[in-house]
Amino acid sequence: MSDLYERRHQLQRLTGDADQTELDALRAGQAIFDQGLYDEAIADAMDDFRPDDSPSMPEWALQDLQQDDAVGGLTEIIERRREILNTYYPFHPSQNGLEYCPSGTKVYEFCLVTSTTTERDNPDLARVFEQLSTLLSRRYLGPEGRAEHIGWPRENGPRFRDAAYKLHQSSGEWVWRPEPNLPDDPLPRDAKDEGMDFTAWIHNLDDRPGHLFLLGQCACGDNWPNKLRELSPDRLQRWFQPMCHVPATRVFCTPFHITDQRLIEASKDAGIVFDRLRLTLLAETAPDDIKCELAELNLTKYLPDIR
Repeated sequence: MSDLYERRHQLQRLTGDADQTELDALRAGQAIFDQGLYDEAIADAMDDFRPDDSPSMPEWALQDLQQDDAVGGLTEIIERRREILNTYYPFHPSQNGLEYCPSGTKVYEFCLVTSTTTERDNPDLARVFEQLSTLLSRRYLGPEGRAEHIGWPRENGPRFRDAAYKLHQSSGEWVWRPEPNLPDDPLPRDAKDEGMDFTAWIHNLDDRPGHLFLLGQCACGDNWPNKLRELSPDRLQRWFQPMCHVPATRVFCTPFHITDQRLIEASKDAGIVFDRLRLTLLAETAPDDIKCELAELNLTKYLPDIR
C-alpha cells in the first residue's frame, strides 16, 4: 500500500497516457502502447520514470529505461481497467497494444472522449455528461431512485428558482425560501446552480418527507482535483428552508479514471466518487429501462468515426 501511495501521482499521470492509447484505438481500431507515450516523450516529461541511480548511466540507456518503465506503468493502468471492468472494458489486448471492441452502452467511450476534449472544443460534452451522471446516480439508488438535473444551463427552466420549484414538486422537500439578504428570483449571473449539477434521491414508499438525497457535482476538465470540495451544502442551504430533512451525501462525477489510491483521497474530500469505471459499470449492468434512457442521450453522436 505504501508503494501505491508513493506512486499515486505517477499512476494518475499515466492514466492520461492510457487514455491516449485508447483514443488512438477508438479512432483507428487498434493502437500500440508506445503511441500513448509519444506526447510525453516530446514534452521531455519523463522525470517520473528516472531511476535513482541515473547519474551513473549513459543518456541513451537512461532514455531506453525510462521508456520501458513508462510502457510498463501504462500497461499496469490498462490491466487495472480490464480487471475492474472485465467484459465491459471496450478494448482487447493485441500485440503490444489494444484493439477496440465497442461496448453496449458507449458510456466508457463517451467518458474517454469527454475527458480528452476541452470544453472550448465541444461545450455539449459537459452538458451531456451531467445528464448522464444524473441518470446513472438514479440507477445507483435502485428502483425507488429519482433524480433532477439542476446544473446550468438546464433544460427545465432558465432560473435557479425554476429548477428548485420542480425539485420541490418531485420530492416534497427543498422549499425555496432564500435568506433575507438574497433575491427571491436570482438572475443566472448571481446564482446559476450553486455548484449542484444534479440531485438524486431514494423516494420513501409512503411518499412522506425524509428521503435520502445525493448532491451531485460533475467535473469534466483535467483540473478535476481542484473541484473535489467545491460543492457546499451550507452555501446551498441559504436558498432553502428547509433543504432536506435527512443530511445529504455529496457525489462527485468525472469522466476520468481515478486510480485506486487517489480515489481514497478524493472520496474523503468529495463524498461518493463516480469515475469513468464506476459510471461504466452502472451503465452496462443497468436494467432495460435505464438503458433505454441512455440510448436517448445518443452518446454515439459524440464519438469519432471508426476506420
